[in-house]
Amino acid sequence: MRISCLVLSLVAALSASAQEMTARIHSARSFGYFVGDLIHARVDVSGLESAELSRASLPKPGPLTGSLDLRDVKLSESVENGARLWRLDLTYQNFYVALDARDIEIPSFDLAISTPAGAETVKVPAWRVGVSPLREISPQKREQATDYMRPDGSAPFVDEATPRNIAIGAGVAALLALAFVARDRAWTPFQRRRARIFSALANELSNRLAGSDDSEFDAAIQSTHRALDMANGATLLSSDLPEFLRKRPEFQPLRVNFERFFAASKQRFFGGEDSIDEFSGEQLAQFVTALAKRERSG
Repeated sequence: MRISCLVLSLVAALSASAQEMTARIHSARSFGYFVGDLIHARVDVSGLESAELSRASLPKPGPLTGSLDLRDVKLSESVENGARLWRLDLTYQNFYVALDARDIEIPSFDLAISTPAGAETVKVPAWRVGVSPLREISPQKREQATDYMRPDGSAPFVDEATPRNIAIGAGVAALLALAFVARDRAWTPFQRRRARIFSALANELSNRLAGSDDSEFDAAIQSTHRALDMANGATLLSSDLPEFLRKRPEFQPLRVNFERFFAASKQRFFGGEDSIDEFSGEQLAQFVTALAKRERSG
């Protein structure tokens, strides 16, 4: 009776030990590897929650056989449902030049685990993967030597019309944009249109008033009068200024500038007893530039 109990206890202890320490191998795929390919595998080892894995027993990266290297080993550890789980992510590289489809062996390795009952060794068994040749050893027999060669691939068709049409469209769009900018800025040939009279005058006076010649200054004042007449549609005198500003309200903020210009023009060409501030070429250019800005916003 005692012997039977001892045998049953030993069997139970061995079964418990077998259940406590397990190793499972999970491969990304079991076949279809070529020379140079990386082989990824995961090994899950489970044991008692109080067990500890000796990291010194982990496989070391490096050559395993003449045609297989261990490239990388990563270890993660967790506790699940009262059991400790060690997960090893292994990366191998195959250097076996296969002449036909066959299996190669991934070597086994041992892991040392410490438990309260003592040190134990868990053996991760060897496993196999299938490798394939890069090409067949000898092709099927052909009648003609040229039959061993594959036909030339057809050259891709390149439609030149699409890039040409895009380039033409982009060029037309650029010219239209340039025309709109030229019209807005009163560049040639838009500098004489009615809507940009003062813009054209500002461009003209920028050169005429560069010097200090009195005759050029007199001509600049006369050009300003003619531009004001064109903007009014008739001769614009100082007495007509209120009516002009009513018709062209965009120039209303420049009323004081208008009055000063007319007074300076009358003083310069007709003289008078009234004393006014000196009206310089720079001030005239500023007045015309202000008129041009108001003209574009109107």
